[in-house]
Amino acid sequence: MGQRAPRQSGEGASRRASADALLGAVLVLALGASVRPALAQEEAGSLGGLSVTSEAPRRMPDSEPAPFPDTIYESIQPVHDSATEFIAVPDRWRMFYAGKYYDPYNQNALKADIPAFGKPGEEWFTEVSVISDTLFEARRIPVPVGQASTKRPNSNNVFGDGDQNFFAENVIASFSLIKGDTAFKPPDFELRIAPIFQVNRLYAQEDGLLKADPAFGDTRTAQAFGFQELFADIHLANLSERYDFVSTRLGIQQFNADFRGFLFNDNEPGVRVFGNYDNNRTQFNAAAFFLLDKDTNTGINTTFDYRHQDVFVANMYRQDMIAPGHTMLFSVVNRRDNAGDAGYTYDRNGFLVRPAPIGDERFKNLNSTYFGVGGDGHIGRVNTTTQYYYVMGSESHNPIANRQVDISAQMFAQELSYDLDYVRFRASFFWASGDSDPYDSRGTGFDSIFDNPNFAGGDLGFFQREAIPFVGGGGVNLVNRNSLLPDLKAGKELGQANFVNPGIRVYNVGVDFDLLPELKLVTNTSFLQFDQVAVLQDLRQDGSITRDIGVDLSAGFVYRPFLNNNVIIRTGVAVLLPGSGQENLFGSQTLYDTFTNLILQY
Repeated sequence: MGQRAPRQSGEGASRRASADALLGAVLVLALGASVRPALAQEEAGSLGGLSVTSEAPRRMPDSEPAPFPDTIYESIQPVHDSATEFIAVPDRWRMFYAGKYYDPYNQNALKADIPAFGKPGEEWFTEVSVISDTLFEARRIPVPVGQASTKRPNSNNVFGDGDQNFFAENVIASFSLIKGDTAFKPPDFELRIAPIFQVNRLYAQEDGLLKADPAFGDTRTAQAFGFQELFADIHLANLSERYDFVSTRLGIQQFNADFRGFLFNDNEPGVRVFGNYDNNRTQFNAAAFFLLDKDTNTGINTTFDYRHQDVFVANMYRQDMIAPGHTMLFSVVNRRDNAGDAGYTYDRNGFLVRPAPIGDERFKNLNSTYFGVGGDGHIGRVNTTTQYYYVMGSESHNPIANRQVDISAQMFAQELSYDLDYVRFRASFFWASGDSDPYDSRGTGFDSIFDNPNFAGGDLGFFQREAIPFVGGGGVNLVNRNSLLPDLKAGKELGQANFVNPGIRVYNVGVDFDLLPELKLVTNTSFLQFDQVAVLQDLRQDGSITRDIGVDLSAGFVYRPFLNNNVIIRTGVAVLLPGSGQENLFGSQTLYDTFTNLILQY
């Protein structure tokens, strides 16, 4: 403050004092009017959205005399204490959280949008989902006429009425407990439990198809409970500052050995070490799986019946090989099947499955190793998928060859597609080698471990979707459900691989249409041939069987009304127009399948 002016005496000083007093009074009134609203806000406990203390007002320090001694000033706290006066702000998960437990479309605590518990930096999340998968299917497949009993006593043909209706309801729950922030790095730990329950009902027109006991009738209701997933995922180490990592997964887990599920695509118990490096351009797996028997009528893992079959996998994916956007796969897969040492095995319906009821029906063990190379992605505007496998090993006793055989078989698949606006044009070729001499010491018919391919129309096509019994040649299937391979084995669920088989060639073209953002139409035409027919001719004692299986026509709609996977409706129809080989095997009837599938997910 500036120095005070010297005192003046006399009448001038008196007039000056009166003027000063009047000016001071005016200033006091003006200042008081401006301070009162602030004091009122202070008494209410808020000033401009900040917390304000209610301590008594204070005067100016003595070192700085106030120009107006009777004026009251607002209390102001020191700057270093101001941090304690702010209102706490929620963490980044809860800042804008307004979710509800019954709403799966927006933020939801049950789908890991916010931590369930844990201190900062060590948060735990929970993720819960429930899926209802409902299927209705009507079909016609070749079946034998009833033998010990029949609905049509005057029927004496080899083939019966193959019309069937099938209904299945799957309920799949999933619960995950996850530790760690997974936005930019893998979880530190995850525990996942995914039980599944299925009930189904099958109606057939012929007796003796659903149970070995012909008195059972023509309608079967089945149910089963198992686990799709039951594992712990443990983060072992980070390999770089960009979170290249290595982890292990222990327990029942889903695994696909290649891009399209040609060899081994299943949920099985195992130990898997996996990760990536080089900024995620390379991914790798090293795994051992110990296969379970599956329930005959539902395909669900039993709890827990060992199948006496082990699978060992080592593979590597490398991105941007050949061209940017194209990924290559290199793999080695070994399968050891010692089920022949376990004796006779019958399925839930009383039919023999091990050894296979074909040929001399003797026990066998297998040891086979698959070497594979594949590619998936795009080269320019052309989308491409490629897969090749060569398998070698041995069957201790093949029931068709009636001897030990050395395995040497191949498989090749290629798909090309091109997108033009809302239309995708596809062309595919699939080849699995067949055995030209069923009685020599070599098994050259390709067979998989547990295939479930998404190729050449996938499960829309009749030949891949349906299990076709090999009527009149043994109690096995020509082809099994969700498979392209005519491998002549007693089911994928319990049967053993067979490398003395006819093999197949599939020539496919298809067009996919995005009719609406939520509606897609998929169409396919496939011409099917056996690769070799010597095995079929010998088993049926018919030298007239030719290669041509026929033409498989299919179409299906995929409807997602909310543009997500919470509600999906799939419907499709397929027909197999028989070629000369199909007519030799099963007659001239047109085989068909139609289905509707409703998937609801929370």
